[in-house]
Amino acid sequence: MFENVAENLQLLADSKGISIDLLKEIVESTISLALRKQRGEDINFHIVFDEKNNPTIYRSVLVVEETTNENKEISFEEAKKLDENIALEDEIWIIVEKDQVKEFGRIESEIAKNTFIQKLKELERNIIYNEFKRRENQLVNGYFQREQRGNIYVDLGETEGLLHKRDQSPREHYAEGDKIKAFIYSVENDRSGHPIIYLTRTKGDFIKKIFEIEIPEVADGTVEIKDVVRHPGLKTKVAVISNKPEVDPTGACIGQKGVRIQSIIKEIAGEKIDIVKWSRDIREYIAESLTPVKKAKIIITDATRREAIVIVPDDQINAALGKNGCNIKLASQLTKYYLNLKTETDIKENPDILKNIVSLDQIFNDDLYQDEPILDGVEEETVSNLYSLENIDESIIKTLIDSGIGSIEVLYNLRESEIKDKTSLDSEKIVHIMNVLKESVEVIDDDEGYTEIEDEVVEEIEIYECPNCNTEINETMEECPNCGVKISFE
Repeated sequence: MFENVAENLQLLADSKGISIDLLKEIVESTISLALRKQRGEDINFHIVFDEKNNPTIYRSVLVVEETTNENKEISFEEAKKLDENIALEDEIWIIVEKDQVKEFGRIESEIAKNTFIQKLKELERNIIYNEFKRRENQLVNGYFQREQRGNIYVDLGETEGLLHKRDQSPREHYAEGDKIKAFIYSVENDRSGHPIIYLTRTKGDFIKKIFEIEIPEVADGTVEIKDVVRHPGLKTKVAVISNKPEVDPTGACIGQKGVRIQSIIKEIAGEKIDIVKWSRDIREYIAESLTPVKKAKIIITDATRREAIVIVPDDQINAALGKNGCNIKLASQLTKYYLNLKTETDIKENPDILKNIVSLDQIFNDDLYQDEPILDGVEEETVSNLYSLENIDESIIKTLIDSGIGSIEVLYNLRESEIKDKTSLDSEKIVHIMNVLKESVEVIDDDEGYTEIEDEVVEEIEIYECPNCNTEINETMEECPNCGVKISFE
């Protein structure tokens, strides 16, 4: 029955990449179960392997004065024959000789086989889960395996990863065997215990990791990425700062003749990337975030509510808006400010826009900011819309913010396990937060339109939103009917 066990264990360990010690645990539980089915459910069997991995079978019994169940007990008199120092109530292991073990019948063999296969699969799943859980928040390379309902399954070698449709850029298309580089943002077990490796090519963390690979100054911490915002398929904005005065953060990211940034752009299928220099001066930061716009004037109208007016030359309104309003929206996301976009002509024709804020003379002179205090960007970051959530203690909100979860939008897109990993909050508090979000936040699911945007498709869209006030506009309009901002669809 146990011929060639050691040899077969070694072969299985080599083929599966599993340690022999773990396999021996499976063999022990499997054989013990089959023996109990054969000889009695109340018998406790133990399988012990020697240094050469050959098994020996024991059964454990309790020493009693007089036995009432021979499967579980041995008399004190019989036990003394085995060990003179034995005492009552001691447990003793008795070797089950090979000639005492019958060959397993069909039922026992089937039980042993199914149990072994099941436990082996569980072991493999646990190994895969632990391996990829350790690699969470890292990049991984795989190959396109198949597509199902827009979701892509990526061959990662010993298992497969899931690249949801929402985690794919609309610019990217794959065929069988294509190499895919992705970011592991979560590893979880499904209800049946199978590990699911969630991958993304759209989240900001994916872009950060690509920058670390391509730009040594980012990898060693000389250049720090403060934030990444992205509209996959259209544009990405990356805010950077240098921790060494002699290093230009934007130049380091772009590289000589743009060689560094071009390699990153190639990785994301030609999507445009704006490198934005982060600043503590919020006006300067907003102006930088609007790149490629030049000479934008920024007026902070309400620092508490994070609102500002952006005034650009008339000939730069299209650059400020970007395709489908993408540029101004990303600038707003990056700075976490609501940006009210105006042209110089708008201000001249409607001076009441700036009534009691700043005079027109100041706006069209270079000393617009001369008497305004600098707003520290670090202090501004403490203002979060998380405080608008009711029934959540401020101490919990502060914990979320300190852990890098600075807004409702960021919080809503996190799983319970991700919040737990990022914060010190217990499960009960996290569940309460999730329940408050469900009651307080209304989400418009635009995944379908979002993931289908491509350069050719964007040109065919007839209905747009005003980037300033989100009112519906179309290509026949020259200005927004609600706020009056000038519009161009060139």
